[in-house]
Amino acid sequence: MSLNLLNCSQADLARFALGTSTALLSLACMASGAAASVTISSKATSNITCSSGVCTPSKKSAVLNVAQLESLLAAGNVKVTTDASDIVVSAALTWASGSSLTLDAYRSITIDEPVAVDGTGGLSLVTNDGGSGGALFFGAKGNVSFLSTSNNLTINGHAYTLVNDIATLATDIAANASGYYALAASYNAIQDGSYASSPVSATFNGTFEGLGNAISHLTIDATSVTEFGLFTEVGSGGRIENLGLRNVSITGEHASSEIGGLAFANNGTLFNDFFSGKIVVNGGGPILGGLVAINSGVISTCYAKGSVFASHSSGTTYVGGLVGANSGFPTAGSITNSYATGSVRAQRYASAGGLVGFVYSGSISNSYAAASVTSGKQSFIGGLIGETNGVNVISSYATGAVSGVNAGFVGGLIGKSAATINYSYWDTTTSGITNLSQGAGNTSDDPGITGVSSTQLEAGLPADFDPTIWGENASINGGLPYLLAIPPT
Repeated sequence: MSLNLLNCSQADLARFALGTSTALLSLACMASGAAASVTISSKATSNITCSSGVCTPSKKSAVLNVAQLESLLAAGNVKVTTDASDIVVSAALTWASGSSLTLDAYRSITIDEPVAVDGTGGLSLVTNDGGSGGALFFGAKGNVSFLSTSNNLTINGHAYTLVNDIATLATDIAANASGYYALAASYNAIQDGSYASSPVSATFNGTFEGLGNAISHLTIDATSVTEFGLFTEVGSGGRIENLGLRNVSITGEHASSEIGGLAFANNGTLFNDFFSGKIVVNGGGPILGGLVAINSGVISTCYAKGSVFASHSSGTTYVGGLVGANSGFPTAGSITNSYATGSVRAQRYASAGGLVGFVYSGSISNSYAAASVTSGKQSFIGGLIGETNGVNVISSYATGAVSGVNAGFVGGLIGKSAATINYSYWDTTTSGITNLSQGAGNTSDDPGITGVSSTQLEAGLPADFDPTIWGENASINGGLPYLLAIPPT
């Protein structure tokens, strides 16, 4: 069955990247050739009836005018429900009354524009009410903000504790590391000064919902601790989603620092999160990643932009734009539908990659790196991955400049490969690696890796890049393949 991607929400595309079958996605995205969604927009209301505070579609494709919804919320509580369709918020929505809004979706809820609860009212979000595989997803412009932390938020039946600063989040998690928390609005951490360790030190096994908001200007300057980020560790039961970290600055001085912008270690699930900023470590054999240092959980639909730099090393160093090391303990980590841009640098004895430094086990799929990667003596350097140990890599590519002085192995895609690779590519125009046999630095003509020029990459999606996950547009990502769920901005 063919797919009309214009009928798919970003949440549909993101959950497909997590493994939803093509047939199921077809049912989710297509309904007699029309988009299967209730859309809250500035367009005129159509195919939906509102009575006694409940708005119900008469067809799978319906529009609820945002001004009409705001008028209803001024008068009382409102519930927008669906029948075999998703809910998409495509216009800014604000209400200042004490009323509560419920969005109850058969599958997914996608919020592409700001939603502001500016009164004492509340918000309830329900996904998968009859369907399965649905997600709560925020587009690049979408977020939910609340007037105060005393507002009510429930998601899928769970009551969330709202927080509006890092200190409160840390205190609440210290008291209950398995709770449900949400960021009430974007927070500028410049007022916090510089932290000397992870602000959230307890291993987190709950759910933290960013609601499309961002924490900006977080600064950590640590001299004595070795493992840190905003969180120290996300446990196997932990989940952080729809959270941005913007303009972050992290510096480590310890000989064995293990640092990620979001967390030192992820054993749980990270979904639709991003990092921008810089991470620098002076000394030792660090493990550094823009998002996390060590991943043994699931990372999906995430990205990192910025610089990751191990300024000097006396021991083995793992440095990656998104993840430092993809570990096999306690489970094999996976990275899917994600990317990294910026720069990755080390000085020696490094496994350095645009996306991941070292992959011990697990899988990487439908991901790319556009980060420059450089290191020195006895290093393994790759546009996507520095070094692998039996990992599966599929449908991924790298475009960043790759270079090393007295390095061990340098490859357009992977520095040192012991991986099973399928349908993956590097850009011979931008990488500086023009030898078509040098996709992997240690193995000539490593199967599954193909060198292509920028012109070839821009001419159409590479073979076996799934068009339900990947797109190509001259005005997006410089004309190179991009991920439909998280197009670069």
